[in-house]
Amino acid sequence: MRALRHVFLVLGALLLLCTGAPAVAQPTAPSVAAPYPKEPVPCPTTDRVGARTPPPAPFQKYYEDDWRLGPAQLPRSGPIAEMLKGWERLDHLSSTEFLDCYWNDETSGWWFPDPDGWVLINGTPLHVTVTLQPGQKLDLFGSGFGHFLAPAGTPFAERALPPSNLNTLDSAFPFGYHLYEVVEPFTAEAGPIRPWFAQPGGGLQYLTTPSIPQLVAAGNLRPLN
Repeated sequence: MRALRHVFLVLGALLLLCTGAPAVAQPTAPSVAAPYPKEPVPCPTTDRVGARTPPPAPFQKYYEDDWRLGPAQLPRSGPIAEMLKGWERLDHLSSTEFLDCYWNDETSGWWFPDPDGWVLINGTPLHVTVTLQPGQKLDLFGSGFGHFLAPAGTPFAERALPPSNLNTLDSAFPFGYHLYEVVEPFTAEAGPIRPWFAQPGGGLQYLTTPSIPQLVAAGNLRPLN
């Protein structure tokens, strides 16, 4: 229930932004972290899409020697460690149960929540158009080549990402962490994140039309790490 209340808090903020024209996003702040609910997150079998997820270069040792389960060693201090507070890698599941639920053998990739990880209200994805303003800090865990961002400092559990998003794909970005600052305004779709990957979700995500590298090249985003 705590995760559901958090989603409704995000929903309330989005409703305040929704005024008919693209809303102006407020300055970012980290989401409220743990404690997270202890009720098991059920394995989703609907509203999902399979993706191909290639294995990374072996920059680190993996949990149970399986890159899909993320790095064996996690940071104990610093901003990434702070974002990992309250995160349970597999929640109540064994590694076999977790992969049986979320790994698609046919595509050799993860099952992702469809469409685009949004919370669904009666089957309708919940998101609004916002304008991200100069000075806002945004971040992501992963390759840095996609279309998803979050307010900087959002707890990892609220992002509902697979543990492999913590893998180091490029030694310049340990644990796949990329931090940005908005330099020029741009629009994005914003909404709460659906619970997935045995995580509560409920954090805020931004979906951009241009890719993150395109926004950097156009001068909308400036990398900070």
